[in-house]
Amino acid sequence: MSYGRADKQQLQKYIDKTEALIDEIVNSKTSVTVTGTSYYVSAQGDDSNDGLSPETPWATVAKVSNYTDFKPGDGIFFKRGDTFRFETFEMHSNLTYSAYGEGKKPLLLASLDGVGKGKWVATEYPNIYAFTEKLCGDSTDYTKNRDVGHICINGGKCWGIKVQETKEGNRLNIGTVFNGIEHYTTTVGQFRGEMDLDHNLEYFHNWDSETLFMYCDMGNPGEVFESMEIALRGRGIVVGEWIQTEHHGPRRSAENVVVDNLEVHGTGSHALVGCFFKNTLVQYSVFKWIGGAIQGKYIFDRNYSTRFGDAVECCFADNHVVRYCYASQVYDCCFTVQWGAPSTMVNIEMYNNVSEFCNTGLEIWNNGGVMKNMDLHDNITRFNGYGWSNQRPGKDGNFFYGAYWVVKESENNHIRNNLNYCSSKFSHLLRATGSKYYNFHDNIYVMEEGKMLGGIVENPATSEGERINAEYTRENIEKYQAMGFESGTEFYEIEKEPLGDMFKVCVTK
Repeated sequence: MSYGRADKQQLQKYIDKTEALIDEIVNSKTSVTVTGTSYYVSAQGDDSNDGLSPETPWATVAKVSNYTDFKPGDGIFFKRGDTFRFETFEMHSNLTYSAYGEGKKPLLLASLDGVGKGKWVATEYPNIYAFTEKLCGDSTDYTKNRDVGHICINGGKCWGIKVQETKEGNRLNIGTVFNGIEHYTTTVGQFRGEMDLDHNLEYFHNWDSETLFMYCDMGNPGEVFESMEIALRGRGIVVGEWIQTEHHGPRRSAENVVVDNLEVHGTGSHALVGCFFKNTLVQYSVFKWIGGAIQGKYIFDRNYSTRFGDAVECCFADNHVVRYCYASQVYDCCFTVQWGAPSTMVNIEMYNNVSEFCNTGLEIWNNGGVMKNMDLHDNITRFNGYGWSNQRPGKDGNFFYGAYWVVKESENNHIRNNLNYCSSKFSHLLRATGSKYYNFHDNIYVMEEGKMLGGIVENPATSEGERINAEYTRENIEKYQAMGFESGTEFYEIEKEPLGDMFKVCVTK
């Protein structure tokens, strides 16, 4: 067993390792090839072109989504350095999606541009402005729901704080938050609507009036900021074709899909999502500013509406690989396979990915299904629970969130050789029966003083006993390792705010 104190020099080695992997991912070249026809998309193109060469490219994501003559083995290549605004990107089976040309990865931007004269107008309430475009928030119809998930301002230097109301008509208590400008403790008590916004960059999406409101004492937000991206629910990449399943209703099923060298920003829902994945590969791609929209009103027995949004999510999977991807500023989880009903999750590999400033780096859960041959290795997660998603009520930033239902079959599942440092609350967050379905070993954890091991049951080897939140101490770690949990793993403790001023800028106290 290894348990010790990490100094700033040791932490810097982990930071350097992380930055090197991010640099490798961000600056990766296109190496994929296709057996069929190659199609090209450029911001300078025209959808009336044939798309068959860099000289005659299409122009929009919509053209790619709606094109019906692709054949198995075809590839769609977006021009590097270009930005493509889109709403929903429909990816289909047996196709490759990648990049061509030189420079930065093509940016797929799902958010609304909130900057410009006339986009916001003053209201009767001091410092409160209304966005002029109507945004439906009716959660009963997913196709119409455009709830505002997050607002990224000035390239991520600051961001909006979403104000929600509870069943009782109160403002949801989210404690102390950071909006990129200031740390402040949010107001509690009765919440009547937009008139009760009272801190800079707080926003409220009034579903009744279909209007987005923001508090800004610096002036009209459409004119005082250099950029503002408003992320809406229902915008993002969906993978696969609709099928009717016996037990789960209509779901998307995808086979033989490759997603390579794309960058996705500004989705209020998941960035890339499907259900039945078979022989799929997501690699060398970047996902930033993802999620935060309302998933459903008062679900999970909560008195407030639950928000959601992952970078890459699928439900049922067979031979699914996510590698060399970088995710930052994600509301929920970066890379996950999950489903709340019996599902099959086999032959899954996630490796050499980096996640930061999200709630959870890696997540696997299943209810009554099959989990076999899962290998999550050599990933790096850091600053989980910090960033804009710290406005979550639970504030439970962690490296790994594990299954909490009984799985029918489970074997050969490993979480190994991963590095997690400076999460806000937990090293792991395992729920009830979750621990016995995974073999955690040879990982590295670096946690600040006073943090937690997480929701680990009294006996993680057998998942017996009550789930407890164990403190991150030598005594508790030795206890759990003696039960067969986290063999060969290195645990380190580090002083609070180990990165000094840089850390204070990034995180919420």
